[in-house]
Amino acid sequence: MRVNDLVLAILVMIGAAALAAAASTLPPIPGQKFGADVFPMVTAAGLFLCGLVLAAQAMRAGPGPVASLGWAREWPALMRALGTLGAVALYIVLAPLAGFIVASTVLLLALFLLLKVRPVVAGPVALFATLCVYYAFAHGLRVPLPRGVLEGLL
Repeated sequence: MRVNDLVLAILVMIGAAALAAAASTLPPIPGQKFGADVFPMVTAAGLFLCGLVLAAQAMRAGPGPVASLGWAREWPALMRALGTLGAVALYIVLAPLAGFIVASTVLLLALFLLLKVRPVVAGPVALFATLCVYYAFAHGLRVPLPRGVLEGLL
């Protein structure tokens, strides 16, 4: 389904408001200048700003259909959508078994190939993106990610 950008903008802004409301309930960290709510609040502000920009662009473009299912009749587009949903489901199953690095690299590579990215580009980009996300979350933000064989070596 293709949804009008104004509808998406409103949904993004509602999601940003919900994220900000949830983040405001996080307790402060004793002795710290910044609490657990800072990152979610910054994210919510960014999302809200993106929603405002999207809404302005949609209003400038003029009225259009609220929703359209035209793309769902195209086989390649439907396969890409189902492939993305399948990748999320497969990550949920694969990550606890193989670890974040292996699961993310394999799934990113599969998604890149599904989107017709050349394999010589898809492989290195999938690995580089996975390692960047791994180091940002596991080491920078100290978020526990599913551990596998490779995570023990890093």
